[in-house]
Amino acid sequence: MKEKLYRKEIMLTIVFSILLMLFGHSASIFVLFPSLQNGTMWGFPIQYIVPILLGWFGMAGVCLVMTLVCNKFDDEMDDYVKSQEKQNVEVTE
Repeated sequence: MKEKLYRKEIMLTIVFSILLMLFGHSASIFVLFPSLQNGTMWGFPIQYIVPILLGWFGMAGVCLVMTLVCNKFDDEMDDYVKSQEKQNVEVTE
């Protein structure tokens, strides 16, 4: 159980680190692919509005999901610690 929780923690860290980097650095898409800079969205140049929207709302969404998932993971860790404490008490008595 302990190893499973460690693996899950590592996977959560990797996945959310990648998601945060992708959403936070979305302007790099327009540097790598200059042909995407043509056009507008809601009257704004696409290379300005997309990074702003992904940077603000995308990051907010990722952080919200990360908070929910990490709180659930924290509850799992607490349950594991309580079960270990219960086993240690039973063994010493």
